Amino acid sequence: TTPGGVTIVSIAERSALDAVLRTPARRPYRPPTEIVQVYRRSRPDIYASTGLVNEQGENWFHLRRHLTTELTSPNTMQGFLPELNNICEDFLDLLHSCRQTDGTVFGFDQLTNRMGLESVCGLMLGSRLGFLERRMSGRAAALAAAVKTHFRAQRDSYYGAPLWKFAPTTLYRTFVRSEETIHTIVSELMEEAKTRSCGAAQDGMREIFLNILDNPALDMRDKKAAVIDFITAGIETLANSLVFLLYLLSGRPDWQRRIRSELPSCSILSAEDLAAATSVRAAVNEAFRLLPTAPFLARLLDSPMTVAGHKLPPGTFVLAHTGAACRHEENFWQALDYLPERWVQVREPHASSLVAPFGRGRRMCPGKRFVELELHLLLAKIMQRWRVEFNDELDIQFDFLLSPKSPVALRLVEW
Repeated sequence: TTPGGVTIVSIAERSALDAVLRTPARRPYRPPTEIVQVYRRSRPDIYASTGLVNEQGENWFHLRRHLTTELTSPNTMQGFLPELNNICEDFLDLLHSCRQTDGTVFGFDQLTNRMGLESVCGLMLGSRLGFLERRMSGRAAALAAAVKTHFRAQRDSYYGAPLWKFAPTTLYRTFVRSEETIHTIVSELMEEAKTRSCGAAQDGMREIFLNILDNPALDMRDKKAAVIDFITAGIETLANSLVFLLYLLSGRPDWQRRIRSELPSCSILSAEDLAAATSVRAAVNEAFRLLPTAPFLARLLDSPMTVAGHKLPPGTFVLAHTGAACRHEENFWQALDYLPERWVQVREPHASSLVAPFGRGRRMCPGKRFVELELHLLLAKIMQRWRVEFNDELDIQFDFLLSPKSPVALRLVEW
């Protein structure tokens, strides 16, 4: 039972996870983030709804149908790949400029956050915004800081005493400032992108933004909220996943060499190049298994269910701990070891369905294809240039998602 009096049922046993996560539901319910819900309902002038993440039932289905079609399309990702190559090259140039003489890069996590901002904004707003320049603009730095504050305030509101529901506490005021900062900056960026797009032909960089902007079935306030939610969610998941991936790979120099051997020497990588490098996909999948940024999935049962002999009524708040289940020996062979080869040559037990860093079913994160593509491309390009080393153990904290404790330092060493 949380400090707020909410009863939560936690499950990590495989049959229980399958029972809850595989239950068919056209309108699956998930617990909303209350602080976001409360704030957005208090501001009907700028929010028509609480957004795709927090809405339920028919409202959620309407937003999902009209907002995510392009984002989940393989064709959209294919169209964005050339520009994503350019963004990744600029990120590698930034890393190169920040390397010390021994190859050490200090504050690597902050640089990856900037990479996340540039790529997600490029996808959603159809233009490059300069987050990867050596010195960021004040607006770019303000957006990056506001996103970090936004996530930490959500975490503290979710797990702490809910005093903010009864009075405007410091926590609530901090959250509101971050939300207002993000809304103001993204609104400015959308207006600038809209102006640039007038009369211009569509391409992979502008397609999603223009399709959202031109959709008559959506309120403009919902369009803006969708872009805000995609940007804030995409930055953290991408940046944290890349740090975890490189940390785990640093202990497998043999697998780093294998990845490099499967890649062409050209700087612009195609979808076919990435598909042929099976070691890249295996390395990413195994990192998702051991260190998923979202280590559990939340569900609200919409019908009664018996789980492991317990009768759960409708409306029960269930936390499905997929991350913990992935570390159980009954689900994966040598479950605590980072073994990318398990994804190339399967060795039982191998409960691959438990690896769900983006969720499962209809409420799966619509940015899944984008984050996976970018992680594959970034890993491939880094391995083409450098091998990765960590001197120390990586400290991990819970910032609503799993995240590395800042600052993160690693070494990028020439082959």
